[in-house]
Amino acid sequence: MTAQDNAALVRDIHSAWNRRDFDRIASVTSDQCNWVMIPTGQKFSGKEGLRQYSQGWASAFPDAQIQETNLIAGDDGAVIEFVGRGKHTGPLSGPAGDIPPTGRDVELPCCEIYRIEDGKVIGGAIYFDMATLLGQLGLMPQPAAARA
Repeated sequence: MTAQDNAALVRDIHSAWNRRDFDRIASVTSDQCNWVMIPTGQKFSGKEGLRQYSQGWASAFPDAQIQETNLIAGDDGAVIEFVGRGKHTGPLSGPAGDIPPTGRDVELPCCEIYRIEDGKVIGGAIYFDMATLLGQLGLMPQPAAARA
């Protein structure tokens, strides 16, 4: 795959998430995919794992949308920075259990790294600041930079 193909694939995945088209996301995911949510250490495997990861965010933030801010692609994958915005009205699943809905708005900068082979996601990870997320949910004091 070319860098342009990989950039288009990642944009397609984010567009599918904004439409809640989890079947589309699964269709471009390898059965051998390994995905990691770095702040929590949660691991998701295969098509169903990436579907679970995607649906988990959508369940917690049903109105959320993601907006790309930067995308860098190469022949083996892509890195995308984006901002996720939405209201926390559903349970947010994590390794310590569910965080009940807080009704608070969240605006969370994130970075995802995609490893891509033959037009399929074979692995990757998401990075975001957990303190920022928990602060916006009212579960801990917000970092000073977020209050400024």
